[in-house]
Amino acid sequence: MFQERYNRIVLPFFFFLDLIIVLGLFYLLLLVLGREPLTLTFFLYTAFCWALPALYFKSYRAPRVHSFHAALRPTFFTWNVFIILYIVLSNLGLLPHHSIPEQGIFFLALAVVQHGNSLLRYNFFLNYRLQGKNIRHALLLGDISATKLDHLRRDGLHFGYQFITHVVDPAAYLDDLHTVANRQKLDIVFLKETDKSHTDAISAFCDDRGIRLKLLLSLSLDTGRRAGLDIISGFPVMDVRHEPLLYLGNRTAKRTVDIFMAVLSIIFVLSWLPIVVKLAQMFTYPGSLFFIQDRIGREGKNFRLYKFRTMRVSAETIVAKRGRAQKTKHADERVPWFGQLLRRTNLDEYPQFINILFGSMSTVGPRPHMVGEDIHLSNHVLNYRIRRFVKPGITGWAAVKGYRGGTNNLSLMQKRTEHDIWYLENWSLWLDIKIMATTVWQMITFRIPQAY
Repeated sequence: MFQERYNRIVLPFFFFLDLIIVLGLFYLLLLVLGREPLTLTFFLYTAFCWALPALYFKSYRAPRVHSFHAALRPTFFTWNVFIILYIVLSNLGLLPHHSIPEQGIFFLALAVVQHGNSLLRYNFFLNYRLQGKNIRHALLLGDISATKLDHLRRDGLHFGYQFITHVVDPAAYLDDLHTVANRQKLDIVFLKETDKSHTDAISAFCDDRGIRLKLLLSLSLDTGRRAGLDIISGFPVMDVRHEPLLYLGNRTAKRTVDIFMAVLSIIFVLSWLPIVVKLAQMFTYPGSLFFIQDRIGREGKNFRLYKFRTMRVSAETIVAKRGRAQKTKHADERVPWFGQLLRRTNLDEYPQFINILFGSMSTVGPRPHMVGEDIHLSNHVLNYRIRRFVKPGITGWAAVKGYRGGTNNLSLMQKRTEHDIWYLENWSLWLDIKIMATTVWQMITFRIPQAY
């Protein structure tokens, strides 16, 4: 589904900011009138009256629309439902009962402040996107009239998409796609096409290049909305690939688990494990405690991965830190016995909870590869780039199924990639818990496959 790409911290912040405004005005009302004791129950019920319609109408978001009237509509609906709920709870005795003028002043002040807050949010994000920031590059394929194309380009900026070019001739679809994708970074392809052969060819190309494909459907707006599709410039839009983690709620749930696991691991494991590892390293293979290496993460971006050093220091170390070292193999002479123990138990990966805390990794996801290895695999493994749609993880579906560790066997890497794609298409919180539990069991029973 077409998703508004907000930072996973910003939206919750806006939601709680709106709640703070409501509770602040409510506190002022009680403080000024001085007729009711300030109890926690009153604040909880008042927060409920705003939070319920706010979540339904999504008034805490900054809508990507042209009209500020449309931008303020969710806040207006939320405010109206809040008034109804507040009056009902007030008559039930769950909230303080005031005279009509007193409540009117409260409701009016709330309307002015919240609508003003929503308008500021809308204008800030609108100007931010119109300046070309927070933009993803898109390409449009299909025969669309000049008027609709103009609307689509304008709407695209509001949604954070900049259309690079428009291709009308189906015979030129693939050639122009190749040209644009080779010339610059291409994030999204919008396709308005009914011919199955063209759709399949474009879909295969996008999968191979790791480009998301969205279809502009020839449906009425009512039908598109009933189907749960998002609308851009009058076109119902459908994602070709199902990605549960495109939904904010799913991303928030996954991020919450990540932070919880990272904090627990840092407090209860990384508070003492580095001391043990360092002492063992001093007597077996002296050198630095950590090994920090460039890896490829979400959307193909580089990040610094932390792990306990498991190899002897050598001339290859500097090259290895840049992510271009030789892959480890069975009975690798570079790995001493204690390093092998760390790898067999997965304890060498524990410092990556620091990466998780900082947001460059997740607890569960595709394992990140070295830079050189990633470049090689992206050119030789079918649909490899799709695994970059999600954050890499300490463990993952492919890892617990035995597809982990260094290998030059491209058929095994193809299987690993297929497992990673299956994970991002079938993600659920329960699946993450299952993978984490399986990983822990493999660690304590020394049954981690391909751990060398």
